[in-house]
Amino acid sequence: MSAEGTTERDYLGMAVFKDAQVSVKFPKNTHPNRHNPAAVLKRFEKVLRENDFRAGDEAWLVVDVDDWDEDEFGELLAWKVADGRHHLAVSNPKFELFLVMHFEKANGCTTPEKVDSALKRHLPRYAKRVSATQFSAKQVRDAIENAKAKRVSCKTALPAPGMTDAYLLVESIMR
Repeated sequence: MSAEGTTERDYLGMAVFKDAQVSVKFPKNTHPNRHNPAAVLKRFEKVLRENDFRAGDEAWLVVDVDDWDEDEFGELLAWKVADGRHHLAVSNPKFELFLVMHFEKANGCTTPEKVDSALKRHLPRYAKRVSATQFSAKQVRDAIENAKAKRVSCKTALPAPGMTDAYLLVESIMR
């Protein structure tokens, strides 16, 4: 799996996932200041070539829409379609939206500022890091359901503002 930032890594390393039947591995971030979708994909493709990516494995790219133009995601969408083991978990506007969904449906969280404001209501001390015991299994299931319920109304490949596909990855891990 390749993700843009530390929040995603922290989240997927939480204790609630310790009994999962899957192993989540992150490649070394060789260019930490390059977070655009194409750069994330390029780094990840290199890792997949250099490592043992087997028939039953899944490759996940976790990225945010942020301020990137929709055209920036063309390569990622093509990568996903090219192999059934390739998956995307795109958040619009950012991954922290999924964190908000652990508490509420996150209606109206369509900009980074609105996501931050909602998250601060629930986690006043949040500072881009998630502790190993941040969320319970019930909260994770609630977030999956909240994200899924919103995403079903959107038929585009990329989630609309205020939506996230992070639930697809988390749901896959929880199976």
